[in-house]
Amino acid sequence: MKYKKNTIKVSIDNFRHYWRGIPKIGKTTLFRDLVIEAFGKSEAGFLISPGNETGFRAIDNLYAHETPTWDDFIETVDDLVENKSDNEFRIIAIDTVDELVSIASDKVLKIHFQRKGEKCHTLNSALGGFGQGHVMVQKLINDQIHRLELAGYGLVFISHTKIKEIKEKNLDGVYNQLTSNMESRFDKIFSDKADIICTLYVQKDVKEEELVGTQRYMYFRSDGFVDAGTRFPDIPERVPMGAKEYIEAFEHGVKSAFTGKVTDKTIAKMREQELKEKEEKAAEYVEKAKTGDIEHAAELQTPEDYRKLIDEKLSELDKETKNQKRAEVKEKGLPTNLKTIEDVEVLKQILKIISN
Repeated sequence: MKYKKNTIKVSIDNFRHYWRGIPKIGKTTLFRDLVIEAFGKSEAGFLISPGNETGFRAIDNLYAHETPTWDDFIETVDDLVENKSDNEFRIIAIDTVDELVSIASDKVLKIHFQRKGEKCHTLNSALGGFGQGHVMVQKLINDQIHRLELAGYGLVFISHTKIKEIKEKNLDGVYNQLTSNMESRFDKIFSDKADIICTLYVQKDVKEEELVGTQRYMYFRSDGFVDAGTRFPDIPERVPMGAKEYIEAFEHGVKSAFTGKVTDKTIAKMREQELKEKEEKAAEYVEKAKTGDIEHAAELQTPEDYRKLIDEKLSELDKETKNQKRAEVKEKGLPTNLKTIEDVEVLKQILKIISN
């Protein structure tokens, strides 16, 4: 097998960005401004607003869409993937991922009811307990993030912050840290994948016990109190909050990651080539999505893989819909006993019917 040497990506939409900040600090506005600053037009960005999050309504010149429930969110992702040629979006924000976790959790409780025939009120006891409810939330979200990335979209995750008391095993005592307000296991869905974790913070200037001024900053590296981080070795610790400042910090970080010197001209050529390659790969994936070889295409290999996914999707349906899907399979002349099917192409056809 021939292995390829990795080359650093240079386009801002080839990385995952995770922004945290207090309410009303300007996270959504920062996304709108970043889209225009980086790509020259608002048509290059799209914001998905899950659950009860509706802050985008106060922001002009921003493409946005509400998804109150998990099914609404899936419908939006389906459209973004399967009809990618209908839009110019380069980068997508999910604002906020706190609400995304909430609607995914609601979906898991519904799945529990469909599978077990009884209501469940907590993720801890869902799907047999022992953390299975939380695992399912993570899987639901990860699958959709994966689909959007395979379709060629850059991603910005937006969340809220909270001051938490931190106790580490090898340290005496505790300390405070400004970090995500979500449970650690849910925060990790986004923080573990992020290439840049940027925390927005208001620095207060206090003199003689009076607040005399404030300054908003974007932190790219932790300072002990503010939790942030990046994969780039020489990105600034913090810069004043703004789209232009964010892009400048990002580009400085990218340049610092090269082992040799690179010019702006070289990076511009690399950016053009990246876009071309990204669009080609995305087109291949979108075509698979349209033909039914959908979001799990990368991980489906054996007949058993397909049978398990079909069973999983059937388990998420109510009784009436499940019977309807089985009738459709039968009408197409396809076998209904999954255990006897070894032909992957037949299983693909069944998966397409169940998924639509």
